[in-house]
Amino acid sequence: MAVGGAKLALLLIHILSVAGDEYSSSQDNDHGGDDHEHRKKLISSLKSGFVIGYVFSSVSVITIFMSYCVPWASLMKRKGNEVMMKTPMMTSLMERQEMKRKEANVQICMLGNIVKRLNFVGISKATANFSQAKKIGLGRMGTMYMATLPDGRFLAVKRIVDSQQFEEQIVSELKTLGTLKHKNLLSLFGFCVESNIRLLVYKYMSNGNLFDWIHSVKHRRKTLQWPLRLKVAVGVARGLARLHHGGRGQVVHLNISSKCILLDKNFEPKLSNFGKAMLAVHDEFCEMALVKEDVHGFGVVLLELITGMDCSRMNFSSNSILNEWIDQRPTMLQVYEDIKAITKRCEVVDDSEIQMQPEICPATSQD
Repeated sequence: MAVGGAKLALLLIHILSVAGDEYSSSQDNDHGGDDHEHRKKLISSLKSGFVIGYVFSSVSVITIFMSYCVPWASLMKRKGNEVMMKTPMMTSLMERQEMKRKEANVQICMLGNIVKRLNFVGISKATANFSQAKKIGLGRMGTMYMATLPDGRFLAVKRIVDSQQFEEQIVSELKTLGTLKHKNLLSLFGFCVESNIRLLVYKYMSNGNLFDWIHSVKHRRKTLQWPLRLKVAVGVARGLARLHHGGRGQVVHLNISSKCILLDKNFEPKLSNFGKAMLAVHDEFCEMALVKEDVHGFGVVLLELITGMDCSRMNFSSNSILNEWIDQRPTMLQVYEDIKAITKRCEVVDDSEIQMQPEICPATSQD
C-alpha cells in the first residue's frame, strides 16, 4: 500500500500545489526565482492597494456619517426617537429579498413534477413525530431525522429550520439531486412543502459521513482501512467528474468537505449538501475558477484521507480568482483516471470484504 500512498501524495501535490500562497514553496522549484519575485511583487501590490483602499473608504464613510447621519440622529433625538427612518435602499433590498423568496417558492412547487412530493403526516409518523430519539444530525439548515417506512426501508429527513432563509438552497438541492442520478450522488427520495414546513427526504446512509470515520465519533475511534480510503477517494472523484463533465451541463458543488461525503453500507461514497451548487456560468474564466474550486476541495479531502488530519480546523483558501496558475490544476476527470489507476495497482478489496466492517451512527453534522 506504500506505493499507492506515494502516488496519491504526488497527485495531491498536483491538486493543491497551485491552491494559493499556502503552497508557494513547492511553486518556487517549478517556476524559478524570477517567477517567485513576480508573485511577491503582485501580492505586495495587492496588499498595498487593499490598505490604501481601506483607508480611503474608511475616511469617506466617516465623512458621510458626520455630514449626513449625525444631523438626522440629532433630529430623531429631539423628536423623542418616535420617527423610524426607512431609506429607499432598505426598502428596495427588502423588496428584492421578498421577490427572491416568492420566485424560489414557485420553483419549488414546479419541481414537484420532477421530485416526488410527500405528505407531512406520513413523514411525521415515520419519524415518530420528529422525536428526539429519531434525531441523527444537526446542521446549518436544520435537523436530520431517521424515518422508517412501513415496508422497513430507512430514510433521512432534513427539516429546514427557517424556510424563508433557505428557499434558494432548497431549490438548489431539488434541481441537482432531483435531476442528476449517479452512484456517487446522494439519492433524493422526495420533499414536502406545506405552509411554512420544508422537508427534504433522502436515502438513509447507514455509515454516516467520512469525517466521522476518519476522526472520532462519540469518543469512539473507528479505523478506516487503507483499501476503503482508496475506494472512497475514487468514488468521490467519480462523482465530481460526473458533475463537471456530465452531458446535461456543468454543475459545480462549491461545498466539498469530508462532512458532505456520506457512506452507504458498502462504504460507497455519496456526495451530499448541494445547497450551494450551481450551473457553471458561461464566462470562461469565472467558470474555470468555480470548477477548480471543487478540485481544490477534493484535494483537501484527499489530504485528510491520507494523513488523518482534521482539515476543517485549517485555513485552506484556494484564492482561485487571483491565482495566476489556476490553469495548471487538473480536471476532476483527470484526477479520477489517475486515482482509478492507483486503485487497480493496489488491488483494492472487493465489496464482500468491505461489508464486514462495522457500521457507525449517521452523520452528526450536516449543512
